[in-house]
Amino acid sequence: MSQYVIGVDAGGTKTTAQAFLLPDGTPLSVTTGAFGNVTVDFNEGLAHIIETTDALIEQTDGTCAFLCVGCAGVETGDKKARMQAALNAHYPELSVFVTNDAALALYGALKGADGVLVIAGTGSIGYAKVGDETFRAGGWGHLLGDKGSGYSIVIDAFMHITRAFDTRNPDTPLVRAVFDALGITELRALIDFTYKSTKGEIAALMPLIERLSDEGDEECQSILNDAADALADLAILLCRQNNLSAVAVSGSVLTKCKRVFDRFSRTLHEQIDGVTIINEPFDARRGGFYFYQTR
Repeated sequence: MSQYVIGVDAGGTKTTAQAFLLPDGTPLSVTTGAFGNVTVDFNEGLAHIIETTDALIEQTDGTCAFLCVGCAGVETGDKKARMQAALNAHYPELSVFVTNDAALALYGALKGADGVLVIAGTGSIGYAKVGDETFRAGGWGHLLGDKGSGYSIVIDAFMHITRAFDTRNPDTPLVRAVFDALGITELRALIDFTYKSTKGEIAALMPLIERLSDEGDEECQSILNDAADALADLAILLCRQNNLSAVAVSGSVLTKCKRVFDRFSRTLHEQIDGVTIINEPFDARRGGFYFYQTR
């Protein structure tokens, strides 16, 4: 009977699980369920992960040899140990490994090889893989880190706007564009939006900053340059600490914003000898297959 590995990517909005045939990793069935981020609700997130995994096992021919769950928020407090214990109890016949979603993506992006992954979406984080060990840099949340993220970029733009009002020079392309996008006319309304909105709602304005930069606005170009430099710092730190030269990227800030990626890439080529930058789509769930291969 054939055997397969399951990789589960449990995020804040959905949980997806996929089976990969052994020994070559051929993709098999996929199932999707509700959110699996255990910081939202531990019991409900865990239940969604189990429901999604059970559905996949039921529809996949063969025997599952290994279950790898990459879960957002799992390293907060004792959640990883609790989830590992719960999954071990629910799947007593399986070898189960619990990690965070970024580490799962790291293995998926690098296909199990050693290297660095820098993720820049709403938040940002850097991860390095050396053998069977992983190391992180950044990703400490919007108050302590996440520089170079979509959220950070927009907050930097808002700070430029408040500075424009402080210096009595509020008639700038950035002020006009942000006020138009939010349908506001006063700085007080921008302050209210900033403190009442989610990180995702704020980060959603990042394409506006990119558009202004593409149109030649030097203020927005400077903001994006700073973001690229912050992300490059993560990669350079991890490469130098671990003697690595392969860097993969993920997240819309790096994969979709040309200015950020080009400056990030140029800086890495200047600072890391023989660096290889991997900017191509990858399946984080396949990270479960590579975890199985390297464990």
